[in-house]
Amino acid sequence: MVEKMHFVSFAGLIGSLDTFVVEQVIPREIQLINAYSILSSIEGVSKFDDSNPYQRLEDKVKHLGEIANVQFEYNESAPISMIPAYLLVPEIDAYEQQLETIHHISDNLKEDLEYKKQLQNQLLLIQDLDIKVDKLFDFDYVKFRFGVMTVEAFNKSKEFSNAIDVIMYEVYRTKKEIYLVYFTPRAEQKDIDAMFAAFHFKRIRLSDDIKGRPKDALKRLKAGIDELENRINVLEEQSQTYIQTKMRRIQELYTFVVQLDSVYDVRALAAKSEKVFYLVGWVADSQLEELEQEMKKINDVTHIIEPKNIAEMIKTPTKLKNPKSFKPFEALVEMYGVPSYNEWDPTIFVAIVYMILFGSMFGDVGQGLVVVLIGLLLYKKTGSTLGNMMMYLGGSSFVFGFVYGSLFGDEHLLGHLFNYNPIHPMDVIMQILVIAIVFGVLLLIIVMLINIKNAYKQHNIGKMLFERNGVAGLVFYLTILATIIGIIMNKDIQLWLILLLSIGSLIIIFLSHPLSNLVAGKKHIFPKEKGGFLIETSFELVETLLAFLSNTISFIRVGAFALNHAGFFLAFHMLSDIVAESSGEAGKIIVMILGNILIIALEGLIVGIQGMRLIYYELFSRFFEGEGEIFKPFSIKRS
Repeated sequence: MVEKMHFVSFAGLIGSLDTFVVEQVIPREIQLINAYSILSSIEGVSKFDDSNPYQRLEDKVKHLGEIANVQFEYNESAPISMIPAYLLVPEIDAYEQQLETIHHISDNLKEDLEYKKQLQNQLLLIQDLDIKVDKLFDFDYVKFRFGVMTVEAFNKSKEFSNAIDVIMYEVYRTKKEIYLVYFTPRAEQKDIDAMFAAFHFKRIRLSDDIKGRPKDALKRLKAGIDELENRINVLEEQSQTYIQTKMRRIQELYTFVVQLDSVYDVRALAAKSEKVFYLVGWVADSQLEELEQEMKKINDVTHIIEPKNIAEMIKTPTKLKNPKSFKPFEALVEMYGVPSYNEWDPTIFVAIVYMILFGSMFGDVGQGLVVVLIGLLLYKKTGSTLGNMMMYLGGSSFVFGFVYGSLFGDEHLLGHLFNYNPIHPMDVIMQILVIAIVFGVLLLIIVMLINIKNAYKQHNIGKMLFERNGVAGLVFYLTILATIIGIIMNKDIQLWLILLLSIGSLIIIFLSHPLSNLVAGKKHIFPKEKGGFLIETSFELVETLLAFLSNTISFIRVGAFALNHAGFFLAFHMLSDIVAESSGEAGKIIVMILGNILIIALEGLIVGIQGMRLIYYELFSRFFEGEGEIFKPFSIKRS
């Protein structure tokens, strides 16, 4: 059902705004709307233009989490207390400065460590050189190059080395590559470099910081690396100790600033005069009495429950209020649309119809229990609405399984165990199809009655009386049904009465738009382009006749899927008997297990979709507009 809503205005001293939000707005369900958009025509009323000081603090605390590699979580149970921003700034800045100092020093040491490890990697390649590396950079007439090339290229280059002025010295070898140093006169450097480039020689630049012989330099680097790693470990331990010591307090600060940031954001929805703030919004009926009792205790804030005509100027949000057992099916309704405030909430109706549709098309005690268990696991693990809904649908399948006497496809065991005669769909094919159509007819009549009720509630007389889903459409549909039943039962039919009711109702449907304009008191009853009107309404009338026929026949698929479900099992039973002849009872059992898995996965999905299709296209299209806006009470924004 749709809960009754009240439009309430609040006014009070500006200094009490934050406290009022904390004590009265957040604890209960109040959807705030932009007060300035309503009060802008009043002289002296303006918007709040204050910048939010808590947004910067929230960003700073998040930055602390990034530095400390910690993910903060909002504590919903923490009390909200108004703490001025200037009191929080020094504490947050102190934490930030301390953590940044530690991490700045640590980052510098890590950069130095990375550089030394790069030098170490270079020295490992030339550690067998018995020469002071830094002296190589001081030659006046000789240039050297250090690099790597493939073994094949190295062997070919050796063939040319005797013919040119170059000295090659291998320093390190792997299976595919050779690291080497070559020396050449400075005057021939470019030619020699070009030749080695042709052999795909890749130069590796040695750092100027390498001093002395490689083996001695390696020892010094190893000692320096060990010292840096120890210093970094000490700093990280200090950082972790500091974080563990202060993190509980920083977590509290995070919750505080998120709360205060949200509270301060109310100013974006408020309006003000020189000394007074104004808030307006929707309050659910279940919250109104408690709110009014609390407002009596407040001296500096007052409230007014606006008259109905003022509230009607603003679109009323919709708050659905259904029993807990039907809550999961609200999602099914909202997938199509949210009921308008003055529209009937179809949640309970949808829940009952959808469970009947699913169970009747997918009736099996064992498979129903499997669907229940899958839904339960999904709901426990993720809390999803789908899992919750699957438990109800599986329960419906379980109940219809007893009607059909089906347990994992066995249609005899339940009847023998409980001593009753179940209905086997394949034995009563015609009856099943007829029952499906009769069920569809009853649903169509019900939804047209719901549409009439909605139109009455919306004070839309034209929609209630003249349209195809109103009284005129219902009279036409019932007349045709009565005629068909009379023919089937060989009853006398008053042809004149049938013609009067059917043709009369069709004429009313044909003229529904002008008649609606007439009862609404509009000046122009017929549109200016009467030719276009006649063509359009003629097509609409034909579409109405086809819709009545197609919507009714569509429900035959309920019976068809019930037969299909039994047919699937029959096919797997036949297949299992064939397999049993060659593989024995074990093969038969495996076939039936695989068959049940396939039916649950494939047919269960198809039946679920078909049930939704019948509800959306055959039922909702006749009475449900779904153009409402969901009720969204103000709350703390959880970053």
